Amino acid sequence: MNTDFSKINPCGGCCDDCGYKKSGECKGCREVEGKCVKLWSNGCAIYKCCIEHKAYFCGVCSEFPCQWLINKIGEWDRDGIHKLKKLKEKYEEETII
Repeated sequence: MNTDFSKINPCGGCCDDCGYKKSGECKGCREVEGKCVKLWSNGCAIYKCCIEHKAYFCGVCSEFPCQWLINKIGEWDRDGIHKLKKLKEKYEEETII
């Protein structure tokens, strides 16, 4: 089964299961340019970084995995880098780059 990469956020997550999106408080990371009303009112640093690096998500960034991301994503997901590596592999298998 192919992954719907249109739903993948810069951090590699998907907003579909987020309570803020389900309740209508947030439209989704990409839709609000990383400025979730509850979590990232000043904007998500990972979203901003991906925009600056012209990377759809961190795993496909030319600098992945950078130390900044390792530290940042480690704040909430200790397996985040591993998950991003797997997502990158799927992206490369399923999309034409």
